[in-house]
Amino acid sequence: MKIVVFLFGFFFFATGVKAQNFQTAKMDSLLSMLEKHDKVMGSLSVYHKGKSVYQKSIGYADVDKKVKATADTQYRTGSVSKMLTATLVMQLIEEGKLSFETKLSSFYPELPNADGTTIQQLLQHKSGLFDIIKSPNFNEWMVEKRSKEELLSKIKENGSVFSPGEKRDYSNTNYIVLSFILEDIEKKDFGKILEKRILKPLKLKNTYYGESNPKKTIASSYEKKAGVWEKPVHIDLSIPRGAAGIISTPEDLNKFMNGLLDGKLVSENSLAMMKKEPGIGMYPIPVLQEEKMIGHMGGMDQFKSLLVYMPQQDMTFAYTFNGVDYPYKEIVMGIFHILLNKEYDLPKLESED
Repeated sequence: MKIVVFLFGFFFFATGVKAQNFQTAKMDSLLSMLEKHDKVMGSLSVYHKGKSVYQKSIGYADVDKKVKATADTQYRTGSVSKMLTATLVMQLIEEGKLSFETKLSSFYPELPNADGTTIQQLLQHKSGLFDIIKSPNFNEWMVEKRSKEELLSKIKENGSVFSPGEKRDYSNTNYIVLSFILEDIEKKDFGKILEKRILKPLKLKNTYYGESNPKKTIASSYEKKAGVWEKPVHIDLSIPRGAAGIISTPEDLNKFMNGLLDGKLVSENSLAMMKKEPGIGMYPIPVLQEEKMIGHMGGMDQFKSLLVYMPQQDMTFAYTFNGVDYPYKEIVMGIFHILLNKEYDLPKLESED
C-alpha cells in the first residue's frame, strides 16, 4: 500500500491572456481523448466572474458498478479542505473567540511546544509539529476509525521537528489540531461547524465532512495495475479531519472560492491575510509573465484535486481526479495551456492502443 499524501503539489506555468475566452472545444477534445483511452477519471469546473463557464466529468465514480461520473459526483478533496478549515478559524478570530497569538497550550498543553505555539503558526505550518502521516506504520493505522484521543496521543508521541516559528514545513497535523480547537470553541462536531458557517450560507449541497451522506454518489479512487483499475485501501476520514476530510465537487469548490473572494465568509482584512505569503489555507503559485494564481492542491489515496483563483482573469478553476494513468503533470499542464489559450498540441494516444 502506498502512503497517503495530502500535499500541495507542483507549480504551474502559463501565460496571462484572456482566459475567459479559452477554447472549450479543445478542452473537450483533451478530456474526451483521455477518457476514451481510459487514462483519467474525474471532473472539472471553470468559473469566470463568479459564473460557471465550463464543466465536464469523465470516467467512473465506481468502476465495478459502472457508475459514470457526473457534475454531482463527490470526491475526497484532500488538502483543499485546509482552505475551508482556515476560513472557519478566521471567522472565529473575527468574532474574538480566538486570536493569531492564542497559544496551543490554551487548549492542549500536553502537546509538544504548546506554550510557544500560536494559532497563526498552526495556520501557516510553522508550529514544528511532526506530520502525522509520516508516522511509523501509518499505512496500517490509517484504515480504522480513530478517536480524538487516539489522534492526540499519536501527535504527542511523535513530538516536533523544529521550534515554533523557526521555519515553515508543511504538516497535516497543524490542521487536525485546528479542527479540534474549532470543536472545543463551538461545542459542535467539525462537520456541523462546516455546515453552519460555510455550506448553508453558500448553499453548497454537495459538500460535507466525511462520508456522512449515503444518499450521495461518492467516488472511489483507483490506480491502474496491469491495465485494470483497482481500488486501494482508503484512509478513514476520522483521521485527517479538517486537514483533508472534506468531500465536494469542483462546482461547489468554485462556489466556495467565489463566496470567499466576494466577502460572504470573512472580512476584506481577513481575506488579505489569508492571501498574504506564505498564506493561510492557500498559497501563491508563481507563473510566467506575471500571471498570478493562488489556491491549494490536494492528494490522498489516489484522489488528486486543485482549487485556484486567477485574479488577472477573474477566474476560478477546480478539478477532482479519482483515477490517473497518464503523466499527471502533463495532464494538468495541458488543461492550463488550453485554459489560458497557450499553444498546445493534444497528446497522440491512438498509437498506444
